Amino acid sequence: MKKFLTWVCLGIILFAGVFASFRLNDMPRTYDGQKAPTSVYELMQDPESADENALVDGAAGAIVNQNLKNARAVNDVTAIVFDFRGYDTMGEAFILITAVAGTMVILFNKKEEKKEDEQA
Repeated sequence: MKKFLTWVCLGIILFAGVFASFRLNDMPRTYDGQKAPTSVYELMQDPESADENALVDGAAGAIVNQNLKNARAVNDVTAIVFDFRGYDTMGEAFILITAVAGTMVILFNKKEEKKEDEQA
């Protein structure tokens, strides 16, 4: 029964993934790259002189405008990770460190138990 339930769950997950893929493929694109070409190299070299009216190319333009106005970082990825999602990133790092520490405690306890059993 357990094996059957596992296969049913995997089938449902597979079906949901394929269904979502086809639905996403049918959705209209939000950015086709033809509106206002933004030179990423020029923007990276001198973000302060970027023409904000030219940065209207969908989500990328919104991210760049928010970065220029609200963050002190020049790199957009760094601004999002550390300025806008800093607490979330810090929480994820804390969870990762806790998981690694817990795993190490469990593994070292198993080694000590084996040594005690061998000595007895």
